[in-house]
Amino acid sequence: MPPASRTPGALAVYIGRFQPLHDAHLHTIQAALHRHAHLLVLTGSANLARSAHNPWTAPERARLIRAALRESGHDTRRLSVRPLPDEFDAGLWAAQVQAAVAATLDRLGPRPVVLTGFEKDASSGYLRWFPQWQADPVPAQTAGGTGLLNATDLRAALLGRGEVPPHVPPAVQAFLRDFLRTRTAARLSAEYHAIQAARAALSGTPTPRHERLDLHTDAHTVWLARRDGPIGRGLWALPATPSCPATCPLRPPCSRTRPAHRSGPPPRTPSASLPRRPARGPSRWTPHWPAHTPSSRITTSSSAGCWRRAAVVRERHGLSISHPPSACLKRACDGQWA
Repeated sequence: MPPASRTPGALAVYIGRFQPLHDAHLHTIQAALHRHAHLLVLTGSANLARSAHNPWTAPERARLIRAALRESGHDTRRLSVRPLPDEFDAGLWAAQVQAAVAATLDRLGPRPVVLTGFEKDASSGYLRWFPQWQADPVPAQTAGGTGLLNATDLRAALLGRGEVPPHVPPAVQAFLRDFLRTRTAARLSAEYHAIQAARAALSGTPTPRHERLDLHTDAHTVWLARRDGPIGRGLWALPATPSCPATCPLRPPCSRTRPAHRSGPPPRTPSASLPRRPARGPSRWTPHWPAHTPSSRITTSSSAGCWRRAAVVRERHGLSISHPPSACLKRACDGQWA
């Protein structure tokens, strides 16, 4: 991907999470608009629920980008902002990026495409995944001589200390001041502190933490539970039980010795969070569920085929909700459910 020269008629593409938008992000956006005719900003992780790592939704981030650009005196008519969902593998994610660029070119007409941004660490390796586009890197911005601007540090100030961080545009500062007064901010602050405490407890331990995930699925159904601890409270996840690697059972526990598909349905429990659906007949799953322990991330790699076929997600108490299969796959495997 050769470096791009000044290409006034080109479409520049800028990919990021912007959690939150800070001065270095805004500098890159302004530089791209100065050098090119149009800028497409793709807000990543758009399909994930709120968390301490992703506190703000894709629409909120899009509004902040436009507001910061307007107050700096730039024309937002040359800016397009589109959500970019996370995918389960790099190939699918890259295809989403190319589809978003193709849709923008369909609207604007054919023109060269350049990819802008700053490669700060391994998370920016995607800048080399599109050899068909020219590169237009932007020099790094520092935080007042204290090092590179990093959104991780800004989230630590906001959620860890309750401070509106510096080095963000005025529109973002106003938004963050209002955000700190919300119940969502309080919940995410509790999650942030719980994650830090868990990391401190695990620091220096000889073996990593292990969890047994109980995956019950067929071609149409996946059973999930809601998180009830400070990390990911209320979000959908696979039921998980902490276990020692040396004593981890080879098969999940079952309340009966006969095969799980012969077990009766789990008890139905009223819930205000999901709509009731008509009874679908006896469940084929075992009624035994181990105690659920929240964690900051839940992953599985052996069940991708089953997850991709899942179109209906059932709660453990017999209630159900519907989501697209790809959303089931990514959100549940990440332990995050909107």
